[in-house]
Amino acid sequence: MRILRLLTIAGALGLLAACAPAKEFRPHKWARAVQTAETREAHEALANHYEDVAKQMQDNAEEEREMLQQYQANPHKYGKQILDLKARAEAMIRDFELAANESRQMADYHRKLAREAK
Repeated sequence: MRILRLLTIAGALGLLAACAPAKEFRPHKWARAVQTAETREAHEALANHYEDVAKQMQDNAEEEREMLQQYQANPHKYGKQILDLKARAEAMIRDFELAANESRQMADYHRKLAREAK
């Protein structure tokens, strides 16, 4: 039970850290930057932000993949919870990779807008 709690807390903290915006953008400034971006520099900054988010999401997916490998290597340590732990890890990997891909698409979109900007 302790291990499950520890893993749950670690996963929650990882998600919170992954969702934290880059240093350049605070949540309200980031949203405003997306709405008001008109210059090449603004779109490049947003593209860089989305690339940073994609990297964070990919790093988190890799960390979950390592945890999944640990579960699979030592299933006896986790008892009856092993199936739930595996399913959660697989879901988190899938979600992190999806978020990384979406962030990369947004970065590409803003790079395209930067090329077209004045």
